[in-house]
Amino acid sequence: MENNEKKASASSKLANCLVLSYPAQGHINPLLLFSKRLERKGIKVTIVTTYFISKSLHRDPSSSISIALETISDGYDKGGSAQAESDQAYVDRFWQIGLQTLTELVERMNDVDCIVYDSFLPWALDVAKKFGLTGAA
Repeated sequence: MENNEKKASASSKLANCLVLSYPAQGHINPLLLFSKRLERKGIKVTIVTTYFISKSLHRDPSSSISIALETISDGYDKGGSAQAESDQAYVDRFWQIGLQTLTELVERMNDVDCIVYDSFLPWALDVAKKFGLTGAA
């Protein structure tokens, strides 16, 4: 009987999906809309964005959406991509620092089931694989 209770509680647990977008115009909104759709289907969603971008996000207090927000570093916390010497420098640094800080976030959260990521951030799949999670771009 105890084994059946464990199975029931495990199957009733909401899947927790991290959704990671490249922090630029044209990338955030599509993944936000996708996240809202996942949330309406009963999946727990956590949007992951950079520290810099998170400062410009505002939650509508009247919204019934319960999507969580977490931040990671891109290596340019004070100015985002505008702080980088070039687009390539930004991408290179985000690959290095983002991979490290996303790994730390997954370790800290300890209940992540999958990572949905922007195809501009292929290193997110490396993080998913490291933890045995499903990853999708």
